[in-house]
Amino acid sequence: MIIKFSDKTDEIIKTLALKAQDFGVKVYFVGGLVRDVIMGKTPLDIDILVEGNAVDFVSSLDFVQIKSVHKDFGTIKTQINGTDIDFASTREECYPYSGCLPVVEKIGCNIECDLKRRDFTINSMALEITPDGDYPLIDPFCGQNDIKNRTLKVLHKKSYIDDPTRILRGLDFKLRFEFDFSVQDKKLIEEYLKSLDREGLSIDRVILTLNKLFCDNTRAVPAFREFCDKKYYRILYDGKNLSPQKIEQALKLFKIKDFGDVYVKCITETAMEIVPLNTRLEIYKYFKTLTPVELCVYYAWTDDKNALLYFEELKDIKLYIKGSDLLALGCKQGREIGAALDKVLEAKLALNSRIFNYEDEIEFVKKNLIL
Repeated sequence: MIIKFSDKTDEIIKTLALKAQDFGVKVYFVGGLVRDVIMGKTPLDIDILVEGNAVDFVSSLDFVQIKSVHKDFGTIKTQINGTDIDFASTREECYPYSGCLPVVEKIGCNIECDLKRRDFTINSMALEITPDGDYPLIDPFCGQNDIKNRTLKVLHKKSYIDDPTRILRGLDFKLRFEFDFSVQDKKLIEEYLKSLDREGLSIDRVILTLNKLFCDNTRAVPAFREFCDKKYYRILYDGKNLSPQKIEQALKLFKIKDFGDVYVKCITETAMEIVPLNTRLEIYKYFKTLTPVELCVYYAWTDDKNALLYFEELKDIKLYIKGSDLLALGCKQGREIGAALDKVLEAKLALNSRIFNYEDEIEFVKKNLIL
């Protein structure tokens, strides 16, 4: 198979192939690179699988800059002549509980054993890296054929039980590549969502996958709609009143640029209730403590018009006057200063207020607060 790299990257790959041969291990391209090459896309990331111990192999190379090592999983991040390359050891894994992080049972298994631990057939292929620049395809699960048919298939019937985040990753692939789950996979997902076990679920892993799912605004909206429609939220909890329409409306009203933060927060946090706020000063002080994302999520949950009032009319109002100015005007130090500043702010927040700048604030203090 032909892969078009830059001349610099080609030279790096050829050198790695020769070094692997000398070291007595085989090396392979895996992951998204293989899938992208078969789909005719330009590969963005380079992931290399070592049939053996990747840490030992990479540590033997004197031209590699090691960025990080994860010995438990046999993975290592590197940079070679300015090119980022991730290495991984072939490994076998198991899932003691549904949804938990996998446990590594063996480092250095054969390539076929490593490929069968992966999520979908389209990601369970490898290209052997040889010194002559030829890249033979290893495809034990017919992933190339599933790419041709634009089909998402897991490798075994317990796959979604072992790792339910595969449902979310599948949704991501579906929207990115215009693929669809196989008929069998749709049944497996439905069965999992009806009788799931969350006892060992890794919440951090779910959140990480959700962040990736919603990282692109173009796909985030349809992804969230399908997430709700297909009840994928059941991976985390039994039910929640998530309204895509309300959240989309909130995103527009509050001019949120990155949709993903709002979607993830709506999914992972408990439903909010309206906070009773009676004055414009109370509204200002409460909502000023919220980030734009938190403000948007609050409104999406509550439909509280006070949040919109704050965003549209109050959020950009600020005081120019300081405590030192009040002291100079004769106010007493202590609580009186804070109370006086609140009075000025309250007046400035009022409807039809005529207080606009520092001079107006000083004049208000002189007229209303200095005896």
